Amino acid sequence: MNTIGRLVILVRDYEEAITFYRDKLGFEVFVDSEESSLRFVHLRLPQQKDMGIWLLKASSSAQRDQVGRQTAGEPCAVIYTNNFDFDYRRLSENGVHFTKPRCADTNAEFGHFVDLYGNEFVLVELKTVAAD
Repeated sequence: MNTIGRLVILVRDYEEAITFYRDKLGFEVFVDSEESSLRFVHLRLPQQKDMGIWLLKASSSAQRDQVGRQTAGEPCAVIYTNNFDFDYRRLSENGVHFTKPRCADTNAEFGHFVDLYGNEFVLVELKTVAAD
């Protein structure tokens, strides 16, 4: 094994999910194709070409029941930033809901937010440690 390619997120509707992830979070669509009645939608952050999110439309009642709850209330991903203040403000202004107030400790500044279905993500800026 070498790398992780995609994080799979179950969605109710492709268009509403694409709109949220693209317009509110800043992801870009780099695959949107249909083969044998299956649609493949892959998103990524513009700065990270090799890792992304695969949106997968829930097709069974069991899958639909899990939309927004795939990780049982735990974060499904951590997204790193080099400028927490800028991204926190940008996401908040785009209508992204932060579920826990921004916090800081000796290693990082972070905040928890949810997508349109309730999947939780953590926005993190790691603090640099000065060399001795």
